[in-house]
Amino acid sequence: MTQIIHKRHNIKKYFVLLQHQCIMTMKKILCLLATSIILLTACSDSSNESTTPAKRTVIVYMAAENTLSGNAQDDIDEMIQGVKKISRYDNLIVFVDRARSQEPPFIIRLRDNEKQPADTIYKYPSDFLTSDPDHMKEVISRVMTSYPADDYGLVLWGHGNGWVIMNDSVATRRAIAVDNGNNKVSDSGMWLNIPSLHIALKALPHPFKFIFADCCNMQNVEVAYELKDVTEYYIASPAGIPGEGAPYDKIIPDLFLYDDVQMYTKTCDDYYAKTDIEDGHLPISVIRTADLPQLANATKGILRDIYEPGTTIDTDGLIYYYTYRVSDANEHVMYDMNDFLLRHANETSYKEWQKALNNAVVYKKMSTQWQVLGTLVFDFEVTEERFGGVSMFIPLERYTRTSIKYNEGIKKMAWYQAVGWSELGW
Repeated sequence: MTQIIHKRHNIKKYFVLLQHQCIMTMKKILCLLATSIILLTACSDSSNESTTPAKRTVIVYMAAENTLSGNAQDDIDEMIQGVKKISRYDNLIVFVDRARSQEPPFIIRLRDNEKQPADTIYKYPSDFLTSDPDHMKEVISRVMTSYPADDYGLVLWGHGNGWVIMNDSVATRRAIAVDNGNNKVSDSGMWLNIPSLHIALKALPHPFKFIFADCCNMQNVEVAYELKDVTEYYIASPAGIPGEGAPYDKIIPDLFLYDDVQMYTKTCDDYYAKTDIEDGHLPISVIRTADLPQLANATKGILRDIYEPGTTIDTDGLIYYYTYRVSDANEHVMYDMNDFLLRHANETSYKEWQKALNNAVVYKKMSTQWQVLGTLVFDFEVTEERFGGVSMFIPLERYTRTSIKYNEGIKKMAWYQAVGWSELGW
């Protein structure tokens, strides 16, 4: 009996040992599987375009919670066509905020994928003002972190009124990116002022190769000067643009050209060609921001020759790009800076100043007339000699009586100090 018990004990010990060996073998197998999965995941991550730096990431900031909401999808569809012509190693990321009550802002990546050309990469939990500089900074920072690149481009999509500014940072009138805050098709909302835009962009982890403002009246020297330390090139029109905006199916491939000159000339040429209608083309230009300090110095010098105490500046017949008519039809506050100085400076001073302008404005497309919605009338002639492609504010006594106090608003802009308007009594 003792012998039988001993045998049973040995058999039990044998099975315990066998079970232990099986467990150890399974652990080894599981360990090998886990290691394989980690290695495979690492390989997958290394080829993931969202974590590997691309050549270029272009971010479209689409502020469409306003009367442009209906144009947003059409432009996204055009972008989907355009993205088919860019490298798969590049990124086109679009932030979208439309006037839809059940649709909070979201971020999509557009790709050459017939089944799913628009990948939603982030949905915000609730609505917010796209005109809030802190929200803009968060959106763009998120994209830069998720889609790193050798360089970055920014497209500002929406309404615009150039440098025109109110007292507060996020204003009830003027500037860019109006958001009505109620998901309504309305422009009665909050706007982002240009100094606030600069603060938001300056706080980002990277500067931009270019900023393309697809908004009305944004090619002001005041705006360009404000953005000079956040972008190499600033592309915009001094005039009002068509409601449908740029032809993105053509322009998206242009924005991914790595040769700078080809990039900005093709962008301007394709936009210009798109507006070939009975009302004319869209005037558009490109500023190389590194040359703006020299332009400011040259402008400061030439203004001293023009202005003396009590000087009355004649603006009749000058090229202008913007009118805000409330009670005064003469609120022409964005005059072509070249046309202004061509008329008022002496020839020697003007020729010297013109060199600085030509260094800064590296490309421009002129039109003798363009699309207008509002009160601008063509009571001026546009010629190659007169057209500079960039507007500038000229302080005038009449602006003290207008509904918007432009002479006060201009003091918020860095250009005001750079060219010494205050030293000239303004």
